[in-house]
Amino acid sequence: MADSLSAALATLRSRYGPQALQRGGGQIAAGVWPTDAFVLDTGLLPGGLPRGRITVLAAATRGASGRLTLVQSLAATASRGCQVGYVDLAGTLDPGFLADLGADLATCLVVTPEAGRWDRGFAMARTLARAGLPWLGIALGGPSQLRPAAWEHALAALAEAVAKQGAVCVVAAPSPLATPLAHAASLTLTCTAAGWQRTHGDVVGLRVRAVVTKSKVGPSGAEATLLLRYPRPYAVAEIVGLPSVITPRVVLPEQAPAIAASG
Repeated sequence: MADSLSAALATLRSRYGPQALQRGGGQIAAGVWPTDAFVLDTGLLPGGLPRGRITVLAAATRGASGRLTLVQSLAATASRGCQVGYVDLAGTLDPGFLADLGADLATCLVVTPEAGRWDRGFAMARTLARAGLPWLGIALGGPSQLRPAAWEHALAALAEAVAKQGAVCVVAAPSPLATPLAHAASLTLTCTAAGWQRTHGDVVGLRVRAVVTKSKVGPSGAEATLLLRYPRPYAVAEIVGLPSVITPRVVLPEQAPAIAASG
């Protein structure tokens, strides 16, 4: 490789982080953090969430998607084993709900920058990652008040810090997904609300269809329907998988000859 090209690549990696340039020809090996949710660790993810990389939970459409409940559930699980940072740019975190999810609040550090200031949120998360915090959750609200050019540098610096420290970083993003964030992510799960789960008329959870729309650490295209079960006095909060329902096609007697002819 020419010296000038080597120098250019070194400059790009230094300025934008090691994740900015990658060679083709295969998926990238990465350590994982098991989520303890069977449907995620075996059905959608190769053993868990990747360490040292950014995972995005993206809403497929505007409105309810389950992305925020999912990132809070994952943060609650992580807090029972390590220090957790939660950057609440969406302004929706209820510490009481986080505790009901089973979080150890003593190990949770909640950061609340100004709503919509993605640049400040990413910069704060980068500081936590550089300090050695092993697990980061970032909840983005509506569209950023700033153009992407104003916060993509902070995002690149965050990705570099996460990669260097081997931290888990999960970003719950609104729709439409911002282009710089889409490029920075090594794993993207697109979430769509599939209806409320009810028991005896009461809402006990949210059904979410999750699809792996991008993955640099495993196969893409996998999908599953999750039940984000809400905490109740007689039931714990958890993430469980729901079976796929296949509706058989009913063939009327008068339709049988036409189907046989077309086959």
